[in-house]
Amino acid sequence: MEVTIGRRSLLLGAAFGLASRVPAADRKTYPVEMKTLAYAKRGGGDLLLDLYLPQSVPGRVSTILFLHGGGWSAGTRTTGPDFKRFFAQDGFAVASIEYRLTPFVRFPSNAEDVKTAIRWVRGNADGYGLNKRVGIWGTSAGGHLSAVAALTPRGVFEGDGNADQSSEVECVLDAYGPSSLLVMDAQTDQEKPLLQQIPAALAANGRGGPGTMARHDAAESAESKLIGAPIQTAQDLARAASPIAYVRAGAPPFLLMHGLADNSVPHHQSVLMYQALAAAGNEVTLRLVDGLPHTFFNRSNLDEIAGPFRMDVFEHPKGGVESRGVERAGVFDVAREFFRKHLA
Repeated sequence: MEVTIGRRSLLLGAAFGLASRVPAADRKTYPVEMKTLAYAKRGGGDLLLDLYLPQSVPGRVSTILFLHGGGWSAGTRTTGPDFKRFFAQDGFAVASIEYRLTPFVRFPSNAEDVKTAIRWVRGNADGYGLNKRVGIWGTSAGGHLSAVAALTPRGVFEGDGNADQSSEVECVLDAYGPSSLLVMDAQTDQEKPLLQQIPAALAANGRGGPGTMARHDAAESAESKLIGAPIQTAQDLARAASPIAYVRAGAPPFLLMHGLADNSVPHHQSVLMYQALAAAGNEVTLRLVDGLPHTFFNRSNLDEIAGPFRMDVFEHPKGGVESRGVERAGVFDVAREFFRKHLA
């Protein structure tokens, strides 16, 4: 299966110029209350989550578990968009979690934290008006951990607590997350001729400087720190930390989103994950977004400023035949509809 891109707009300004303003969908919204809660203890301290709860919703609500980015070494549970807008006010509970970071831990400790948090949500559902339907949304390093948690079988990287609850999820939004660590530099070199055109303001959103791209094989790279060794010298560890190693039939529905101006994680990482999930017969959608750099989901006003965006869309229904197309849409609108489809 080959994924080809008909057109790439690499300058964010070009995307801004093409965008046309569209009115927001007429939808009911709810007031939101936020609680900060401990979901686990690690090393004598608490791991916290911020739980955003929509008020006055009839019945129990489904939960979106959010995992922040930051190269597995930075970021907090507040590193992301406005969780009241995305998507608690739409009637979902949103649990944005912190997880243990490198260099204090190595993989799979952070993945264990994610599954621990999923089970905590289910184990505490009654106290917060939740049902037990959980979707997971991760950006960058959080996208990687989302995929690992969703694809690994029960008993793998489980962590602890609420052992009577399942750590499976109903759906996954993996935004610009690494999927296959050992080929990231090769893909970076493949994408380099186009991405060298990225201006300084856009490159600042990634891990490289103006016109540069993140390198992944180096000893000081985020991926090498994740496993505790340069990834090409510890290939078994790198494969074990790659979500693509766990792709299987019967995976939950995936939405993969990646900007075509990403100089931190090659967009072909999402292409590889899409191809693997589709080949296994799973429901998966890939959206490659013109003009957007790394971390675009951290910008709450992105759709209002610059959307809708041109997206190359590849859809594979469960057990079905792939369809391809081009759409213009807001990135948060796409995410909202994905969660409505699978969690409502």
